[in-house]
Amino acid sequence: MLENLCALNGITLPDEGFEKLEIYKSLLKKWGERINITSILSDEEIEKKHFLDSLTGIKAFEKAGINLKDKHVADVGSGGGFPGMVLAIALPETMFTLVEPRHKRCVFLEQVKRELKINNVSIECTRIEELTNKNFDILTMRAVEDPRSAVKITKPFLENRAVLCIYRGKEPFTGEIPGFIIERIDLDLKGVNFKRHFLFIREEEPVGT
Repeated sequence: MLENLCALNGITLPDEGFEKLEIYKSLLKKWGERINITSILSDEEIEKKHFLDSLTGIKAFEKAGINLKDKHVADVGSGGGFPGMVLAIALPETMFTLVEPRHKRCVFLEQVKRELKINNVSIECTRIEELTNKNFDILTMRAVEDPRSAVKITKPFLENRAVLCIYRGKEPFTGEIPGFIIERIDLDLKGVNFKRHFLFIREEEPVGT
């Protein structure tokens, strides 16, 4: 099913990408029951609401004119690896750092990385505010209720020229955040009954530069 949904939405994966996602799915179902990684544990729901949903970011980045090749992405609050681990499978030429403060979820992410032999991922078991490396090109966040709070905790990275990409669900964000430029991108997805809204947030250029 996932292959068909990706084809419908113009999303391509590298060789072995779908095979790796099948293994990932089995790990999610196995671990999810033990340590509450996600309440979504059916095959269809995992493929739609975790995998396809994560992969839609590729289309959003394309629409935003951002080429992720050779970039370094930090996935903030990665949880079960969404969207960061899924994107890492789809984008082997992009580096990903998954930032997740909960130890059990970090152990799970390390297991996924090991079993899927993913070489473009590192895992930081900490909060984004405590991360010393500020040299990221992109930050991704999912399930964010208030974009203002997301900007607040990632501000040091945005001041270092990173772009924050927020995955939004049903409701688009129409507010403003002083000092930051917000680009809104909406995707109408085929084959599923939900839409995706994205926010790309950058720090405003200082006047006179």
